[in-house]
Amino acid sequence: MSKTRIGQSAAGLAAGALVLAACSNGGDGGDGGDGGEVSIEPLTIHANSANSYQPNFNPFSATANHGTRGMIYEPLILVSPMTEDDGQPWLAESMEFNEDGTVATFTLREGVEWSDGEAFDAEDVAFTFNLMTEESAANTAALALDGAEVIDEYTVEVSFTETSFAFEPAIGNTVIVPEHVFAEEDPIEFQNEEPVGTGGFVLDTFDQQLYTLSANPTYWNAEELEVEELHYPANSEQTFTTSLQSGELDWSGGFVANIDDIYVSQDPENRGYWYPGGGLVSLVPNLQNEPFDDPAVREALSLGMDRHQIAEVAMEDYTTPAHPTGLPLPAYEDSLSAETADDELGYDVDQANQILDDAGYEMGSDGVRTTPDGDRMSYNLEIPSSYVDWVTITGLLEEQYAELGIEVSPQGVSFESWVETRNNGTFDITIASVAIGQTPFDMYRSIMSSEYRNDEGSVTANFSRYYTDEADEALLAYANTDEEAEQQAALEDLQALMVEEMPMVPMIQAPNWFQFNTANWEGWPSEEDPYAFGAPFQSPDNILVVQNLTPAG
Repeated sequence: MSKTRIGQSAAGLAAGALVLAACSNGGDGGDGGDGGEVSIEPLTIHANSANSYQPNFNPFSATANHGTRGMIYEPLILVSPMTEDDGQPWLAESMEFNEDGTVATFTLREGVEWSDGEAFDAEDVAFTFNLMTEESAANTAALALDGAEVIDEYTVEVSFTETSFAFEPAIGNTVIVPEHVFAEEDPIEFQNEEPVGTGGFVLDTFDQQLYTLSANPTYWNAEELEVEELHYPANSEQTFTTSLQSGELDWSGGFVANIDDIYVSQDPENRGYWYPGGGLVSLVPNLQNEPFDDPAVREALSLGMDRHQIAEVAMEDYTTPAHPTGLPLPAYEDSLSAETADDELGYDVDQANQILDDAGYEMGSDGVRTTPDGDRMSYNLEIPSSYVDWVTITGLLEEQYAELGIEVSPQGVSFESWVETRNNGTFDITIASVAIGQTPFDMYRSIMSSEYRNDEGSVTANFSRYYTDEADEALLAYANTDEEAEQQAALEDLQALMVEEMPMVPMIQAPNWFQFNTANWEGWPSEEDPYAFGAPFQSPDNILVVQNLTPAG
């Protein structure tokens, strides 16, 4: 078997070499009195805005309550985009591919129990992958699964219909469910109101306004976990800001206007936030429509975009202009080619106008250009009206592109209508975001792969409909090898295409929203210590964060 890059051994886990855990014990400090124990506060979390909760703890469900993935159900090999080359053995001690990347063999950790006392073993892992093979809705990473086979009590072989080296992080991050609970249930419709997991927490209480998780007393990695209780109170968009301001939340993830005044200034010693790039927000032209199939037009759209104004006005400077490659930073900084690492996207209205002039797009007497075919360059720009930041962005683009002689008319529509238009390709230009995925390959695949092509209907990715042999060959080259140097070479080819062809026009980094309060808990990720993404809705990073926390004081 070929050597895998992740999870060769679990030897360093308990010692803390592979787990980002705290080294101090909260019981040694504080004002516990005469030998009394220090009171450990619950960790109170806002992961999303919801007026009320439903008892859904099914990790395969798109509407599962936060904490289901990570806190209750765990992956085999834990891989964060922040540490993509440093997968950590979790429920599996190792993962190895065969030579052609069509079979992955997992050696499982021994001594792990489900929270109801049943033993965790290879039957559960094979069951989970076979369930995903049969139920495409459960296979959220779209893995090319061909089934799984138990070799012995702690060894499983997972087979794929095609070479799957590129999907190593997604395969490792698969969360495992217990066969004895899920075998007789519909894996998608099952609400799983009484979850049984291997994770550090179990469901303690539930009602529509608050659910709590308490420490799993039989957790295999309990010595690395100092948090004893998680609280998830329901909050609307309005009450979220109020709860954050009043100090009721330790950990949250959401947009907060004027955060320094509203939140940080109330207790600057303890309150903070960190918004690293968690994806890419772009102007998406439909390359199947003229004139957006012309690279000169896309280059002019890029040069005529004032990204710093967009970041400042629409995003309150919470994020930064996108990198020319589209890769979010700092997560994918190490993947940047030497040629592009220090590049920035420029803003030059004069140059943009010159490019359009040279390409034959003539300025009309009304200040709007025409295409070489005589069509007026006037386009609707549809976005969801509920996306307040995007609404502001479209207003700025309307003003910016007017200087190029391109008329943009912002159109706020329902989210459902926008999704339908975007997916069906019945638009000229729109705004869309691309998630960071687990690796740069994931991002570029969703931006440039022809595998999503559907000339007769809707698509689920590559919304600009950029289809080229060069991109497909580079993606295939990455997917067909597990050699890091060869994968990096393929990534650099994809970066060059992104910069030169501009299948979409990178705008700003999509922030990974994360606010924290150190009054009760310390050890949060930060720009200085970026061991994980901080957003509480980000799995499996949420595991790393919780295991790195120690009581304050």
